[in-house]
Amino acid sequence: MSMYFGIGERVERFRAFYQKNNERPLLGFYVGSDYPIFQYESVRGLPEDRPLKPSDFDPVSFAKNCRKIFELHEEYGGDFIWSASAFWGIPWVEALMGMDIYANNKTGSLYAALPKDYDTTQSFRFDRNNPWAILCRDFLTELKKESGDDFPLATTRMRGVSDLLSALYPGHKLIYEMIDNPDIIHRLAGEINNLIIDFANFQLKLIPEFHGGTGSFYYNLWAPKGTIWYQEDAVALLSPGLYDEFIRKHNEELIRSVPGCIMHQHPTGYMPYEKYLQMNFTAHEVHLDEGGPRAEELSEVYRKIQSSSCLVIWGDLRESDFDFLFSQLDKRGLAVCTMVRSKEEAEHLWNKYILKQ
Repeated sequence: MSMYFGIGERVERFRAFYQKNNERPLLGFYVGSDYPIFQYESVRGLPEDRPLKPSDFDPVSFAKNCRKIFELHEEYGGDFIWSASAFWGIPWVEALMGMDIYANNKTGSLYAALPKDYDTTQSFRFDRNNPWAILCRDFLTELKKESGDDFPLATTRMRGVSDLLSALYPGHKLIYEMIDNPDIIHRLAGEINNLIIDFANFQLKLIPEFHGGTGSFYYNLWAPKGTIWYQEDAVALLSPGLYDEFIRKHNEELIRSVPGCIMHQHPTGYMPYEKYLQMNFTAHEVHLDEGGPRAEELSEVYRKIQSSSCLVIWGDLRESDFDFLFSQLDKRGLAVCTMVRSKEEAEHLWNKYILKQ
């Protein structure tokens, strides 16, 4: 069995995956860095001595950079399909909320910070004429020209309501505000959720269909039409009660407001996956974090997700993780993507875990 397949064949395999009719687990490979500045040479050398401006980015060169990365991933084979989005290193929602955005070329990351005079209790809404929204549109316009029918486009990384509240009230401050000023947090959460929904649909209108579906920024999945990728990483700081009171209803509203959504989760803290399973997510992605629990330790989580939905596992996997995943989990509705450092490593994993299926 070859590890190289045409785009159409891979799309059909993903269709079967979402219907839990796949004949074997899907296996894909991520090549390069998951730190955005390191991965995209067109954004290297961003100024660090001031807040970034939309004019610091060049969508044309970024789009050409994306084609090179797509072609590189094609050389590695596997089931997944590399996809592009407006540069996902930018904290987009924070920028749309008026926060300052900075680059750190040493760590390869961009981050948001509150200006000194920032009013954390102000009202928020999505404005398509915001310079950052215009930049997002320009990224997608150039990517559409560059991609043609070769690779899919996707919505960019959008942090969730809990993440944005944590940006407004860093660390323990958010918990105090939830207890001391719940009305303010409820209002902000609702406004932020509406902004996220509007920003998501703004992008979806600009993204062309790809074999009837869409991509999933750097996670490399093909997904049904109109699917977005979403996260609520900061719920790890909350109790189940605080999640239910301040965040849950907004996650439910998001699901009702977009055609589809894949939920990204980290198992290193509180992860309300059982509550997510009560919502109509397209699939559930569980990251394998360095320093966090390994695959076998998450067996109960995986099995509960697979009992009612599709499971994506993504990260820098070890062979012990593969041994468990490919021998102990249901192959139906299972997709695994791992970081690799050479074609030889990808071929080894394919031969060991797919050819023997």
